[in-house]
Amino acid sequence: TMTSLLLASLWMTSSMVNAFTTSSTAPILFSTRCALPKKGFFAANKWDMLMDEDEDEDLQFVGGPPVPRDMKYNLYNLQKQRENYESMKAVGGKDITNDVYARDPEDDTFWFIGKIARVGDVTVEKAMARLWPMIEEHSARLRPADLYPKWGKLELWVTPGDSELDVAYCKPELQFVQMFREIDGEEDISKAVRNVEIGFQGELYENNEEGFRTVRTADGKAVKPAVTATSTDRQPSEAEMDELMEVLNSQVEASSE
Repeated sequence: TMTSLLLASLWMTSSMVNAFTTSSTAPILFSTRCALPKKGFFAANKWDMLMDEDEDEDLQFVGGPPVPRDMKYNLYNLQKQRENYESMKAVGGKDITNDVYARDPEDDTFWFIGKIARVGDVTVEKAMARLWPMIEEHSARLRPADLYPKWGKLELWVTPGDSELDVAYCKPELQFVQMFREIDGEEDISKAVRNVEIGFQGELYENNEEGFRTVRTADGKAVKPAVTATSTDRQPSEAEMDELMEVLNSQVEASSE
């Protein structure tokens, strides 16, 4: 799986510690067990928890352009979009998918938010415009401290589907592409793209996970130099990964003092 590949990659090189930073100070390592989106069946209780936490924090999502009923942020719509995504990818593979990142326009941190899929002649631009209200609100709920203050003005960017490793390795040929809420020539995107032609699988966190993010330039290019990995005969055990994480995090703390 992609998660096991990333675990092996971290085992192969401690240079990964420089590939990720917080939105403010020194670089940190994210938890390798949270870096990639969860796959498998939809856990409604996780969405309930996310919404309940937002209510406790008094997050308000009012104002802005009218939101079509099928793109409102509720459990029914979220599950339908997740089911759409899984069905589409099962048939069309990763070529019809994209990874989605959200960014505060005044910050250089791009947060991984989830994945989209589309079918037929639906372009990624049209799919993102159609899904925009749901994805932007999910971004703000997922990262309330980092992204909620700019809800309504957040930037959404995409990369090729399942490209997390390339992002992690800061491969120079991989450039993020900015999407937009509106499409030229489309007065009502909800009429141009049916909700069954698109899918969205939102990222969810578990156990205080850090979240997957990367620092990029204003035009979506990697800031850090590319990371080169070497081969390994085996993948590390979970205990070995925990030990490695402790060592690398202690190095980061020391370098930030």
